[in-house]
This record gives sequence, C-alpha cells and structure tokens, in this order.
Amino acid sequence: MGGCCSNWSPTGKRLCALGSTTALCVFALALGLVWPALIWQIAKREFVLEPGTEVYKNWIEPPIDTYLELYLWNWTNADAYLTEKPHLEQLGPYTFREVHERVNLKWNDNDTLTFQQRRIWYHVPELSAGDYETDRVVTINPVLLTVGYALRNEPEFLFYVDGIIMLNGLATTPFYDVLVREMIFEGYDDTLLTNLLALLALLPEESRPPIDLPPYDRFGWFFGRNGSETYDGTFTIGTGKDSVYNTGVMRLWNGANATDYYRGECGRIRGTTGEVWPPWGRTLTGTPPSVSVFAPDVCSSVTLEYAEEMERYGIDGLRWIGTDRVFDNGLHYPETECQCTAEDVADCPLLDNGAMDVSRCKFGAPATVSYPHFYLANESYLKGISGMQPNEKEHRFEMELEPYTGVPLGVRAQLQVNLDVKQYGMTLLKGIPEVMLPVLWFRQTASLTEELADDIKLILILPDIGVYVAYALGALGIIGLVLAVYFSVTRWKLQSPPQPVEAKTAL
Repeated sequence: MGGCCSNWSPTGKRLCALGSTTALCVFALALGLVWPALIWQIAKREFVLEPGTEVYKNWIEPPIDTYLELYLWNWTNADAYLTEKPHLEQLGPYTFREVHERVNLKWNDNDTLTFQQRRIWYHVPELSAGDYETDRVVTINPVLLTVGYALRNEPEFLFYVDGIIMLNGLATTPFYDVLVREMIFEGYDDTLLTNLLALLALLPEESRPPIDLPPYDRFGWFFGRNGSETYDGTFTIGTGKDSVYNTGVMRLWNGANATDYYRGECGRIRGTTGEVWPPWGRTLTGTPPSVSVFAPDVCSSVTLEYAEEMERYGIDGLRWIGTDRVFDNGLHYPETECQCTAEDVADCPLLDNGAMDVSRCKFGAPATVSYPHFYLANESYLKGISGMQPNEKEHRFEMELEPYTGVPLGVRAQLQVNLDVKQYGMTLLKGIPEVMLPVLWFRQTASLTEELADDIKLILILPDIGVYVAYALGALGIIGLVLAVYFSVTRWKLQSPPQPVEAKTAL
C-alpha cells in the first residue's frame, strides 16, 4: 500500500488506505444503484414519438420489411352445390411486400399524435405460389349475399330488389368465377354492384332499402385499399411525452374512443397498432400481462395472451399468442359476450365460438373473422364444408416483443374472412348450402433483422455495463480495504511515544 502514502506516518498511511478504499466501495455501490436508472432516463427520451428520436425514425421508415401473404378459398365443386357440401381448395400464397407511409400527421396538445396511414403492396412473385396473373377462383357472389342479408328483415324491399335482379339479369349465378388478381386488388366489374349503386343513388333517402354497399364500381377484397390514405381510418395515439408507457397506445380511432360496432369493452379503442409499443423498462415482474392490437380490418382489438419466453438473434424476448378467447362470443369467457351484435342481448350468442361477426364493419356483408382454417373454432364450422386443415404451427396468431425497449421481434398476424351463407329469400340463392364459408385468409409477417438486433443488443447491455464496472470497482475496493486493515494491524502499528528515561543519581 505504497504510492502517495509511502512517506506518510503510520497514522497517515492508515487514514489514506482506509479512506481511499472505503470511498472506492461507496462509489461502486452508488454506481451500481444509479447507473441503470440514469441510462433509463436517457433512453426514455428515445422512446418518445417526436421528430429526432429513434422510435419516431423507425416508425416513419420501418427498418423491417413487412409481408402480406394472401390465400383464397376455391369452391371446387360449386356446380354440384345442390347435392354436395362445399369442398374448398386453398390457393396461394400470393405474397406482397407491404410498405406503410404515415400521412397527415398532427401533434395535439394532450401529448397525442393523430395521423392516417397509406399502405402500399407490391407483388413478390418469388415468394408466391401459383400464377397471380392467370389463376382463377370460384367463390360465392358476395354482393348478392350482402343484398339478401341486408334485406332479410325487409320482405317488401327484398321482393322488389330480387325482382329487379332477376328481370334485368343483373346476376345469373350465385357464384363468382374470376381472376385471382381481380378478387384481390384489381376488382371485378360486377354488373349487380354497379346497377344497385346507381339505383340507390336515384331513390330518395327515405325510400332507399337498407343496403350498405361498398362505394366502388368494382368488387375485390382489397380493391380501393392499395395506396389509400383513408381506408384504415384516422388514428390518435400517445406520443409518450407525458409518460413513455403511453408511447403508441391507441386513444382514438376516427375521432372516438369506442366504436358502435360492438357493445361495452369490446367496442373500446385499446392496445396499439402493433408497430410501436411502450417500453416496460425494468418494471416487468411476474407473469407478463396480456397485450392488445387494434385491427381496423375488424374494427376492434385483438387481445393476445402471454405464452412463453423466446430468443431471436441473441435477444431474449416474450411471445404472446391468440387463444380461443379472441373469438369466443361469450360461450366460455363471459367477458367476451359483448362481441355479440344482436339487437336484443337476449338473443346472444348469435354464433358458435370461433368466429366473430364483423358485418357492420364490412359494409353490411354477412362477414365473420376467425383464425385460418377455423383453428380453435367450434366443430360446427367444419361439418358443413371440407378442405380445412387447422393446426397450431401454421395458423396461430403470434406477437413477439423485447420487453425493456418494447421493440417487436416478430409478428405473425393471421385471420380468415368468412361469409355466413344462407338463402336469405333470394331467388338465386335457393338451395345454397347454409354454411360459414371461408373466402380468404391472410398472414402478415415481420421479423427482426440481424443488423437491427445488434443495435438493440447495445441498448440492452448499457444498463448492465455500469453494474459490471461497479462490481469490479467494488471488488477492488473490498480487496483494498482488507489489505488496508491487514497492513494497519501488522505493519502500520501505532507507535507509543518514547518514555522519558529517569536519570540515575550517583551515590
């Protein structure tokens, strides 16, 4: 224990050694306690949705490619619909790269951000199956079905409209036999749709039948959506400026904090859009809570349950999955009873568990959503059709997050659109099998890249660097303190002052 103390007195050496090593231990303790909190305070600035922050940059220009895989269900034995149950063949995937552009941004005084989004899809042939340009699909005529469903409780209007359809030959078959690309993005020139829209436009509002048709002159499941700024609606989300735990959290959709499509909690706007999540930091303890993703395609939120820990490119994350609770309709989970869309609650549930009514969200079409292939759905949906092969590995809805930062590590969001096929009193629908008919399903995927993973690893290790340094300094301090005590006892003993020598008196 030499150095600057080497020429000091034993007492000085003791004080120097004990003081410096004690100070080192105290500094190490303070560093270990303060450093993670200090890094968190610095990091929180980057978790705010405002120009100049990392989360804003990644939100405006996502560094991860998103892909949309579309599958169509082809009714292979439609010619024999009077005698055979529908057999469905899966076509696809027809894969598209999905680009998100945020437009019409407005920062509000209450630390929220209002915006619209433009989604643009580019076909990726090398990731697709089949021929997107020439493949054809046979399916039920959704416009005809929508007319029958909308007028099912209006017999006079139904008789009148059905007569117009038959007398004018606006439709001659209950089926579509069209190109896949028309059924998806390009749209099919449907004579029934264009003539009904023209007829409704001519009638006074008080005389119009209660039919809510898509405001387009063609029909396609994604027609009018590619590049549209308005189709998905207007979102208002938290910026995180007031609290990072509000970053990306949905506040309003189309200016309201709830929709009128569902009752109570089922209609409340909650969760995130799935791209920006609030960071948990070090606050997450115990079993992680459920998370919700607001999906404008179903005008509702999908709540995912925590499943397990996972790892991607060396980053530890958590995985949430869609369970049977998502489309339960109150049969097994009472809190989901508000999914029922019956005018009289006493009539609920209208549907078996496994499919949720989205008719009011889809221009009045008798549409439902479920997991692909009716995965986790009631067996009743499978009895009336053939061709479904549900399995967990292929059809489970998954979301993966890194909890400290809230960064998505991966997503497999997949849903199926079905039509509730009934005769509805329509001439062309007589004899049609009454089934819940799948028409398409989609899988939206995005996954963390290795390059981005390296950046996240740096963020995650920063809080620990100070702790490791504190451990090292603390260890040095303790070793130094032990040595200081040792030398104080063995080599730097306090020397007693010299005793005066008594002079001997000569006799």
